[in-house]
Amino acid sequence: MGSSSVAEDFLPPQAPSNATVRRINFLNTDPPIPQYKDYNAVVIDNLLTEEECNELLRIAEASTIKDTSGPPTWDRAMINTGGGGQALDTVQRHCGRIIFDSSELANKLLARLMPFLKEVGVDHIRNQPLVTGLEGRGRAYRLSQLNERLRFLKYEGGEFFRPHWDSNYLTPDEEEESFYTLHLYLNGDGEQDLEELLQASKKAETDPQGSDNIDVSGKLLGGATSFSASYGEGDGIVRVFPKTGLALVFQQYHLLHAGDPVFRGVKYTLRTDMMYREVAMT
Repeated sequence: MGSSSVAEDFLPPQAPSNATVRRINFLNTDPPIPQYKDYNAVVIDNLLTEEECNELLRIAEASTIKDTSGPPTWDRAMINTGGGGQALDTVQRHCGRIIFDSSELANKLLARLMPFLKEVGVDHIRNQPLVTGLEGRGRAYRLSQLNERLRFLKYEGGEFFRPHWDSNYLTPDEEEESFYTLHLYLNGDGEQDLEELLQASKKAETDPQGSDNIDVSGKLLGGATSFSASYGEGDGIVRVFPKTGLALVFQQYHLLHAGDPVFRGVKYTLRTDMMYREVAMT
């Protein structure tokens, strides 16, 4: 688990002037997912610059290098098994991961995020059992921090994360709990050629071993975060494609999503939890 200091002038609170925020209205997506009409997912475009994304990745990789001449080390990502346990399951989740603990960097990211989260009302939760679960009925919470455990993820050569729900993280003192996930995309060009994506998917299905030799230096193809109402594709899938500097914020409770296979290139993301503290109902 890496940990190191962050330059004081890195990642100032002010976002790029072209940053914008929008909610994902699952009634108006293509295709719509009416089951999620009252669920929360938010896209913040251009939250980070390309230079900031590159520096985040450099910081994470540098934390794994013990010999200055050696390459960075990406461990295999694990899945949660409950009770704080984790296990390796490459059938469900297949990608590289660097765990980087930094409250300093988490605070800088939150300062950048906060104006946009306030704009869409995600900085607080008030009697929203569809977000908190039934235990949050009649209760109020306010965003207090980002989990300092930052998880950098690397997908290449057909790697993926099968459909799942994110679990809530409760701090050891049980004073704060996560209700939203933050994904920051560190590379990618956004929307992709859907026909090319379909052909790559079909090829991978007929030749599963072929994905091992996909061009990792090419333009990113695949790797979207895909929302669906079920484990099959019968109800339709809504995809958010990786784009440099884009942030995706979504509730952890009952919002099924996946990390689509990467068929070409390499996908880099940063994932962490948004932590909330209970406050008085007003």
